[in-house]
Amino acid sequence: MKHYSLKSMEEIVGVTPNFIRKLEEAEVIFPIREENKEFNTGRDIRKLFLAKDLQEMGFNFPGIEVILEISERMVTKKSETHDILYKILKNIDKNIG
Repeated sequence: MKHYSLKSMEEIVGVTPNFIRKLEEAEVIFPIREENKEFNTGRDIRKLFLAKDLQEMGFNFPGIEVILEISERMVTKKSETHDILYKILKNIDKNIG
């Protein structure tokens, strides 16, 4: 898993440190702390890009938080649905074969 420093996230996404900190405080992105250093993952980078796009579309920060939370829930539900479908298909294959 690739790690990104605060500075690299600012440069990659084109946002301010304050914008990133607000998302951390809202528990939208989660820095990883290792050996007194903070890093973020590619997942956080994707969230930052989405948050920046939403801000550019005119959404205020509370709106961005809500949309990112809904997006995260949708990803979780999709993963859960795939797991259930896999188990069903595996069971069908076992019973047929």
